Amino acid sequence: MIGVGKVIAALVAVGSVTAGVGIVSSAPSSEAVVQRIVDGDTFEASFEGRTTSVRLLNVDTPETKDPNADVECLGPEAAARLAQMIPVGSTVRLAFDDERTDKWDRTLAGVYDADDRLVNAEIAREGLGLAALVGGNDRFYDDVVEAQSEARAAGRGLYATSVACTVPARVEAVTSAVTRAPTTATTTSSDPAELDRAAQQVLGLGDEAARLGSLFTGPHYGLVWTALFPDDHSRFTTALATAHQDAVQRHDGLAALAGWGREQARLAAEQAERDRVAREEQARAAEQAALESERQAREAEQRRRETTAPAPADPPIVEQAGSGSGCDPNYSPCVPLSSKDLDCGDLPGGPYTVIGSDPHRLDNNDPDNLGCEANG
Repeated sequence: MIGVGKVIAALVAVGSVTAGVGIVSSAPSSEAVVQRIVDGDTFEASFEGRTTSVRLLNVDTPETKDPNADVECLGPEAAARLAQMIPVGSTVRLAFDDERTDKWDRTLAGVYDADDRLVNAEIAREGLGLAALVGGNDRFYDDVVEAQSEARAAGRGLYATSVACTVPARVEAVTSAVTRAPTTATTTSSDPAELDRAAQQVLGLGDEAARLGSLFTGPHYGLVWTALFPDDHSRFTTALATAHQDAVQRHDGLAALAGWGREQARLAAEQAERDRVAREEQARAAEQAALESERQAREAEQRRRETTAPAPADPPIVEQAGSGSGCDPNYSPCVPLSSKDLDCGDLPGGPYTVIGSDPHRLDNNDPDNLGCEANG
């Protein structure tokens, strides 16, 4: 592949070209000593008797120094890896393409480390940079593309699902969370409140899947997005759409299970209330039965006592007057002979018929000739 820069270089010969394009060099490579690492694709080096900023050709790493942007995902890691490969004080070999400098006057080069590895490609091989064309320079582009494809196939760096800030990791996190979320088939809890919380949680995961899926069709910035290939877009959006649908179904199932649990709790509460009322009624009935049994027992005891009570003694037989047994002949039945004036209260029976003169005044001159009628 012949870049536009090479065509321009052939026409312009040796000399300056348009702004932003450096001098065409015939030197194939030169050595430089690393002075400072700037970021994942830029460092300062002593070169040709001066300190210059060197930009790795045909690879672009996440930003860490842009004052107008946040530090990008894996930007610090790319800078740290570059520092490991070409530490400060080490000697590197610079190889050039047609355009030696960019518009910021940085030297554009392929950089080989002490082990003669093309650093530009090694950074991409670890998933820390992407292949990029810089002006008409494409000398190292194919090497970087091949290394980037290797990183993608191995899931390294910007393609890793283990690095939280990458798109594959974000997709993996939400889809796996939905897969692990409880369903009506796997949930053992019968607490409606807990099921409601689980339903809301899985619905939130579904919303996150939908939101992340929408980013694939909207504006997005940074190498985490430009690292994706078209089939990555298709695979991830399909996975997110499936996760969203799955989350909605799981939410509906959990919500239904929670509603069923609440209904069962309501029915159980109603049954418990019915049981309580029944127990109270049974207790009252038992109390009434006990009281009735006690009453019947008292009545039975009363009847028993009345049945077994001794018969009243017969009144004493008083001999009639004139029987010669010590009875006053003036009364019948017998009133004992007594020198004492007797009252009805002194006598055991009555009434007494006054036959004679009524010496004890039992009749009290009543014309019926009966005395002590109240004793009868």
